[in-house]
Amino acid sequence: MRKKDLERMLEEVPPFPAPKESLEQYETPAEIAAEMLWMAFMAGDISGKVVIDLGCGTGRLATGAALLGARYVVCVDIDDKSLALAEEALSTRGQVPHDIVETDVRSAAFSRRLGDCTVVMNPPYGVKSRGSDIDFLRRAMELCDTIYSFHKVSKGLHHVVSEVAEKYGYEYSSVLIQDFRLRPSMEKHRKRSHYLKVALIIFKRK
Repeated sequence: MRKKDLERMLEEVPPFPAPKESLEQYETPAEIAAEMLWMAFMAGDISGKVVIDLGCGTGRLATGAALLGARYVVCVDIDDKSLALAEEALSTRGQVPHDIVETDVRSAAFSRRLGDCTVVMNPPYGVKSRGSDIDFLRRAMELCDTIYSFHKVSKGLHHVVSEVAEKYGYEYSSVLIQDFRLRPSMEKHRKRSHYLKVALIIFKRK
């Protein structure tokens, strides 16, 4: 599979059926999702691995991981309607063993650390719910040794990320900064598109 093929397949994963502003449910652009997943795949962090998508929405990242040869995929989200679409996408496109978990990632208490697994996620950016992006990151660090995560670029991002990484014993690098194109998806949106500067950060357990 080529990266362009992956991007085309991810375009077919449907958007949020009724996006909720409080949950910051914005679609991850297919080309940027493909960029993240391809990078993880080339680094050996997808094929044959357990891959967990925290805040999976309709399953775009999870489905991409399945298409790239993940051994097992777990989709975690609080929204049942989005999870139904994620289940459909994984069943019809990914076709690998998977679990769909409906829970609030921020307050979830995972029973055990898996270790040799990979988290891929585009968490809420903490605009409507302060600190949600870092809460998601903490949960990811409680699960897997490798994390690929998108974060809104801000003045204090490096300091906060550095603090959390140090506490949990991770090294990290910001490998990509992209302008996310957010298409109008809610009634209040008047612009044809809005751009948000987002960093892809990779975390590895020391």
